[in-house]
Amino acid sequence: MRTTSSAKHTPERVLELSRLIFDTPSLHARYIEKRLRWQAELVPVVAARLGPGPAPDAASDPRARAIVATVFACVDTATELWARHDGRPDLADLYDQCLAAVRGTD
Repeated sequence: MRTTSSAKHTPERVLELSRLIFDTPSLHARYIEKRLRWQAELVPVVAARLGPGPAPDAASDPRARAIVATVFACVDTATELWARHDGRPDLADLYDQCLAAVRGTD
């Protein structure tokens, strides 16, 4: 199993925390709130890397917003599936499968 974990969080602890977040409505809601803030902060960064687009400002760039939202949706989906299957599938493989589905290359 390939998972990213810090010295404080073993793969088992990451699995336990992931289950807790996805299974507890209040924690899941708080996680989504945080994720939305992270998305808002990343959109201008991605927009700058994309270069000029159809929107008048970087924060309104639909391309950047779609890319960032898609990445987070794939991370969330892969992590939830990984947790639901007791950490058995490879998390990185699940993420790659999610991206391939969005790209239409699965």
